[in-house]
Amino acid sequence: MKNIFKLFMILAVGATTLVGCGDDDSTTPEELEATLGADLTVEIETTVTLDATATVGTISTFEWMVTDPDGTEVSLDGATTSSPSFIATKGGTYDVDLTVASSTGVESTAMGSVIVENPSYETADQMGRPAINTVFNFFGTAEVKNGYNETLPSNGSDDATAFAGILDALQTYIGLDPEQFENILGIGNDALAGVLAVDVLQSDKGSATAYGSLNGRALADDVIDVTLTLAFGDQSTAGEANAVKDGLVSDNVGANDKSFTNSFPYLADPH
Repeated sequence: MKNIFKLFMILAVGATTLVGCGDDDSTTPEELEATLGADLTVEIETTVTLDATATVGTISTFEWMVTDPDGTEVSLDGATTSSPSFIATKGGTYDVDLTVASSTGVESTAMGSVIVENPSYETADQMGRPAINTVFNFFGTAEVKNGYNETLPSNGSDDATAFAGILDALQTYIGLDPEQFENILGIGNDALAGVLAVDVLQSDKGSATAYGSLNGRALADDVIDVTLTLAFGDQSTAGEANAVKDGLVSDNVGANDKSFTNSFPYLADPH
C-alpha cells in the first residue's frame, strides 16, 4: 500500500511540474520602432529621398504619407519601400508620416518634415542679349568687353555713355544723323543706351509684351531683329530722308524650322 501511495505522489508531482510549464505563456514583446532620418532642408525642384532604413524590427510593410505645403498628398516613387522619393515642386514645409508593420500586425509610427526653400536668384552677368554683347559692346579691348559682360546689371548703367557713343558712330557710318535719330520707342541714342546697357528685361504677367516696356521675351522672339530695329529703325524726319535699308533692321534669319518643346529647356529637337 505504501508503494502505491509513493507512486501516486511521484506522478502527482510530475504532473504538477508539466502543468506549470504549459501555463507559462509569457513571451518577449516584438521589438518594432519606425525611425526616420533627420529632417531635410532642400531647394525647390530637388528630388527628395526619404530614409527609414534605420527602422528597428522585422518589417512587413512601409506605409508613407507625404503632404505638400498646400496639404495635398504627394505621389511617391517607391511608396512601399524604406526609401521612397519625390520631387519638391513647391516651397514650404512637407509633412512626412510613416507607419511600419510586422507580419504579426504590430505597428509603429514616426513623423518628420522636409523644408523646401525657394531661393531668390541674382543675375550674375549681362550676357542675356547676344546682339548687344557681341556687336555693340566694343570698348576697345577684349578685356574691357569681357569685364562688361561680367558686370551686374545694376551696375551696367555706368556704361551707357559708351554705348551711346557706339550707336552714334554706327549710325553715322550708315548715313543716319545721330543727333536727330529717334526710334520706334520715341527715344534717341542717350536714352536707348541706358535701356540696352542695363541688360535686364522686366517681366509682368499682367502686361502685354511690348517694345515700350520690354516686358518679357518669348522663345520665338527675334532678339537680333528687335535690337537692330531699336538701333537703326529711325522714325525721325532725318530717317525718312535717308531711307534706311531694310537689311539694317533685320538679320534676315527666319524662325526656327522646328518647333520648341514643351519642357525645359524648351529647345527644338536637333536634326
